[in-house]
Amino acid sequence: MARLTAQDMVEMVRDYCGGETSETLSDTRLLRFLNQAYMEVCSRYRFDQLSTSETLTMVSGTASYEFANSDHLYIDNVIDDTSNIPIDAISKNQYQQWTSGSSVSGTPVYWFLNGVGSNNRYQLTFYPTPNNTDSVIVYYTQEPTELVLSPTATSMYIPEPWDDVVIHKAVSRAWRLLGDMQMSMQWAGATKDIEDAAAKTTYQFSSEPIQLGSIVGQACQ
Repeated sequence: MARLTAQDMVEMVRDYCGGETSETLSDTRLLRFLNQAYMEVCSRYRFDQLSTSETLTMVSGTASYEFANSDHLYIDNVIDDTSNIPIDAISKNQYQQWTSGSSVSGTPVYWFLNGVGSNNRYQLTFYPTPNNTDSVIVYYTQEPTELVLSPTATSMYIPEPWDDVVIHKAVSRAWRLLGDMQMSMQWAGATKDIEDAAAKTTYQFSSEPIQLGSIVGQACQ
């Protein structure tokens, strides 16, 4: 069975809404609902299909680096590509406490997400401030590419069981637009079981708690 395309999904949402005409529910509006549902799902679960990476090149004396791409959804890991040592996440509050009244330089062992840079893309700030030109690889989960209807209708990247979840969520949004909150809530409720089943196809990354302290200190624990 072929994968559902954006056109298939738009037509199914329209059918589930009683066959509303395009005057009431345009293809463009239904496609927007589908893409909103698609983003909602990808924001809740981490899909291997959306895993990618970006390399940042350190500049001695510069602590903050803006990403070249603007599609970051989650940052999964940050690795010093020269030493192959993981760089751990900290909070902005921790960074401010450690740098208050002093400037520390060296090989970075911590990072935090520090707003956006001049191009409105996320940027990372490292601690200590780099004193070398090492490369850092940022492994992250990217935003899904939006579904489009033309010139060729596209399909979702994530596992096929999620097609029905996204459609159900879009139908709930469509009924809300039509002013029928009861139908909207019924479709939202019907989504739960199929979402729980689809979630079993999603690989959940193992995680370990972030511990403060030096690399040597952590190794000795």
